Amino acid sequence: MLLAAASCAACGPQVIEGRPPFIGIAALSLVENELTAEFRIDNQNEVAMNIQAVDITVAVDDAELLRENRNLELSIDANSAEEIRVEKQPGDLARDSLMSLERREVNSLPFTLSGRVLTQEDGYLRFEHKGHLYPVPGKPGFFRSAVTQAQGLRRDDKL
Repeated sequence: MLLAAASCAACGPQVIEGRPPFIGIAALSLVENELTAEFRIDNQNEVAMNIQAVDITVAVDDAELLRENRNLELSIDANSAEEIRVEKQPGDLARDSLMSLERREVNSLPFTLSGRVLTQEDGYLRFEHKGHLYPVPGKPGFFRSAVTQAQGLRRDDKL
């Protein structure tokens, strides 16, 4: 009977937890002299995630386009998503890169989105995605992203 009980427990549903969130660029705009990014944070776990801090960097050609490093209280239900908004004054590189994309001097801008979140449940969780930015037709100063590769999604036990 003990063997049968152990077999049933092993075949039961496995709860996914400890997985880093998938963070993507939901929207990006450069209007006048303000760079605004909305990041969608998807909890891929079957349990709630309580984020205490974020460190997100968007880089184009290995140069920083945008960085957000702040404490935050964000609770995301299991298999749900939330968005955070970041507003910054763009540096020359960010402005020049996005303006060349807007003027269609380039078809897209390859980017890397990387960083980590600090969660109450699992400590630091790292993420990294690669993709491309594209202009939004008919909306000057607005850009969308497409992720082409996700990698480096892991727990970081180091502080």
